[in-house]
Amino acid sequence: MASKTIVADLVKGEKLDGKSYDMWHKKIQYLLNEQEVLETLTNTMTVPEEGTTAQDRRNMETYQNWVKKDRCARFTMLASMHNDLIGEFENCATAQEMWNQLKIAFGGTTATRLRALTLKFDSYKMNPNHSMPEHLRVMSAMIRDLRSAGNVLTDEQQILTVLRSLPDATWDHFKLTMTHNEMVKTFNDLKCHLELEAERQDAKRGNEVLVVELSQRKTIGSKRKRQGGEAKHGEARDNAPKEHVKCCRGKKDESKVTCYNCQKIGHFARDCTESKKVPSYPISRTDCLVCSHVLMAHTNPDWIVDTGATKHVAREQGGFIKYRRIPVGSQSVFMGNSSTEDLLRVSTYQMKCKVVAHLFSMMYFMRLEFDVA
Repeated sequence: MASKTIVADLVKGEKLDGKSYDMWHKKIQYLLNEQEVLETLTNTMTVPEEGTTAQDRRNMETYQNWVKKDRCARFTMLASMHNDLIGEFENCATAQEMWNQLKIAFGGTTATRLRALTLKFDSYKMNPNHSMPEHLRVMSAMIRDLRSAGNVLTDEQQILTVLRSLPDATWDHFKLTMTHNEMVKTFNDLKCHLELEAERQDAKRGNEVLVVELSQRKTIGSKRKRQGGEAKHGEARDNAPKEHVKCCRGKKDESKVTCYNCQKIGHFARDCTESKKVPSYPISRTDCLVCSHVLMAHTNPDWIVDTGATKHVAREQGGFIKYRRIPVGSQSVFMGNSSTEDLLRVSTYQMKCKVVAHLFSMMYFMRLEFDVA
């Protein structure tokens, strides 16, 4: 039952049209293996001689089982082809013959096919409806197709082509940075940076949408207040008495006023002659960091150097070599403006000063103002 469902899904899905052979022949092998008929692509049997012995009966039974499997394999492959290809290959006597004929027709690497794959890879642009992981999967599939066709791209060619495939509007600065980043040497290195940058841009767009919504709500609220105030003023004018009545607020008696500064009676706190007292608030248990010396790295004004730091934080991901994800909301840090920022990554960071140094357990926060090492 499960095999029939898989065949039905394959028939409804993408079929072999001559251009999709590389992926089709992989999928069809998975399907034939699920149906337990994959061996018919490599093995054939001839009709055994008729006889009356037990061995002859066993040979005939084995042959009949193979015929059923071979028929199942041939029908499955034919059902997964386009209609114009069915008539060309339906006369093959066995599944093995059909498999070999398909490989000769579509599996060979010609100069035209190799040129078409190369042109498609070089001119590919990111689909606006695709996310970054989807775009990277498409690019990775094209690299595999070129490799199977005999064109093995260098790491530099892969990186430059992937950077060119990004949209120009929002990725110009990133493409310039990655072009001159010597630490990005392979496709997997670039993949990590692309995923991080895509998450940063998504978070930035979310914040912009939130600001616009809040500003619209404030505008609507202010309009309602003005309209309500005008209505109240109109009612007051209609219901007001004809005689004009002056209303004035009386002054407070200073002899009964208690000063908030010295707690004495007879004057206000603004007129108090004693020194101003600092209010004391209940102290809650907090973790504090006391820094006695901060050295500014003049060669890189975005970095703050703390030689006694046990943990390093970064907002710049250009030096990341490898990283691991941290669940959002599981760890956070308090900023100087009393806000909190979630920890997104813990990575190994490579710094290039006079010598190349590696910072381990570098914590990545998106909205930091400086990097601290």
